[in-house]
Amino acid sequence: MKKILVPVDFSEVSEAAAQFAVDLAKENHADVILLNSARIDYFSDYQYPTFIKTKSLIEEVLDSMEQRMNRLVEEFENKKINVSGKVSHLGLLGAIKEEIKKEEIDLCVMGTSGCSGLEELFIGSNTERVVRYVTCPVISIPHSVDIKKIKKLLIPIDLREIRASFLNKVAALQEMFDSEIEFIWVKTPHNIENSEKVAAELHRIFENHGIVNYNFFIVKSVFPTDGIFMEVDESGVDMVAMATHARRGISHWLSGSMTEDTINHVEVPVWSFKIDNSEKVLKLDSVFQTTGGEYGKMEPLGV
Repeated sequence: MKKILVPVDFSEVSEAAAQFAVDLAKENHADVILLNSARIDYFSDYQYPTFIKTKSLIEEVLDSMEQRMNRLVEEFENKKINVSGKVSHLGLLGAIKEEIKKEEIDLCVMGTSGCSGLEELFIGSNTERVVRYVTCPVISIPHSVDIKKIKKLLIPIDLREIRASFLNKVAALQEMFDSEIEFIWVKTPHNIENSEKVAAELHRIFENHGIVNYNFFIVKSVFPTDGIFMEVDESGVDMVAMATHARRGISHWLSGSMTEDTINHVEVPVWSFKIDNSEKVLKLDSVFQTTGGEYGKMEPLGV
């Protein structure tokens, strides 16, 4: 890992994310880029009654953002790593995507205050949108976190969506934090797979991808997200790591995302990795033999 990007709006939670990124960069000899989105839409020729042009006010705001960014960068100058700050005129998501591509960012660390109810349904959070659209892994930080205390990772597994790229990232994440891993499969009432056979196959897959010091548990719950939330509360994990399909549009509105739900509702950091849906799935015999393989549309019955 060489570069970490931290979007900041100078709120307490975003500065906690910046501190987390700086501490992580020190351990991994990486650079940190702090990014502020200061896009403001306006009509340049519009004038207030006082005849002060809106454009000049915008310039003052941008200048203020630059000064605040400089002060924030100065706070980390003696951390023995390279920390730089940028103020972009683009919208938040556009600024982040541009910076990730331009600087070849390896990780994005972002503060999140979460949301719930109607706000979650219709608005979501900036962190949700970033997780859904960016190409690099994202760590969502809900509050100040000491990286040295991240010693146990919780990783939910979807038996039908296991991909090698995700497991490789998990192995690297485990090495980064020198942590143990708790893999869980949330078994809902419609799951009829043999638990012992599932566990045996998963153990072989994990070990083939260099994952060590781990345990695997089966959690029974009606809904997968409820099982994840329950395990976060009861097992004392320090971070959740999840893959996301990054669904968009009507698909996202109808199906939602367990990763984004988790970001909104847990009080520990969440590491997320957007999987490539074109990547081949690692199929478990214990799953596909039980279900009869891929979905096939049934012919209508005659009457």
